[in-house]
Amino acid sequence: MNIKINKLLSLGLIAGAAFLSSCERGEEWPSSQGKGDVIVKMLNAGEKVLAFDALSAPQTALLVDIRKDAPSEAALNSPTTVKVSFDQAYMDAYNEENDTEYELLPSNLYTTDIPAGADGFTINMAAGQFAAPINFTLTDATKLDFSKQYAFPLTITSIDGNGKISESKTAFVKVLVKNEWDGAYEVTGTMKDEAAALGGLFPMNYHLITSGANTVDGYDPDYWVNYFIPIMSGADVSGYGAYSPVFEFDPATNKIIKVTNIYGQPSANGRSAGLDPTGENFYDPATKTIKVKFFMYQPASIPTPPHIRVYFDWTMKRTGDR
Repeated sequence: MNIKINKLLSLGLIAGAAFLSSCERGEEWPSSQGKGDVIVKMLNAGEKVLAFDALSAPQTALLVDIRKDAPSEAALNSPTTVKVSFDQAYMDAYNEENDTEYELLPSNLYTTDIPAGADGFTINMAAGQFAAPINFTLTDATKLDFSKQYAFPLTITSIDGNGKISESKTAFVKVLVKNEWDGAYEVTGTMKDEAAALGGLFPMNYHLITSGANTVDGYDPDYWVNYFIPIMSGADVSGYGAYSPVFEFDPATNKIIKVTNIYGQPSANGRSAGLDPTGENFYDPATKTIKVKFFMYQPASIPTPPHIRVYFDWTMKRTGDR
């Protein structure tokens, strides 16, 4: 069958994906004809997770990427010093809002290619340099205290000269060891939509990505390459916008105890997720298989309580590491 992806927003199914591009070596630097200020930003601002294998060998990942937007060639060719601070106030606010207990990762457990001081990073961008990625190496994941939650609360706090700091200035980077449910899976099963002639795409490749000690986020690696569930609309691949499951496990029993929507409960378009208690809702470590039933609620489409629009009944067979 010749499958194509249907991205028609008029169907009200798909949330658009925004893609960021950056200059590669040899490309011309985008100029503003000399107008405006030098602006420094975090390219990957916001909340993110670095999930590592439980290995004693060093593992490296991108922590944050600092970018300098220059309005002219002359501004680009001027050196710039940027301070990226460990923002304890932001960490405290995050913990208060989310009922978590994140703390800064101890400095003896990691290294960075731009050296970290006690209060953060001082980045000296040379003349002509517009990108300053900070690469992070977890030296030995087995030495983490698994009873604790670790993160880097990073905020651009100063830039020298006449530069300005973008609103994209803060990142909350969680450092986790991949839990046992993290991996690549093949999904089979059924899907029933009570409001539209849409069906499941089976079998499909699917990733479960560590987002907490006992949670994994569902991710489509093939079609949307994003947090979506690919589905079928006729002969085309489609998906439900602003909906993707987060599975929470009880580590003592391997039972799934909760399913939520990564985009919010509910998301901006009113969709939320929930666990169907009639399912097995269980991970079998012997066969590396997850059986789970869950719902998509959408009151706008199903006005009668409990507002269940879509019924998912999945078997996820682990195929390897993602």
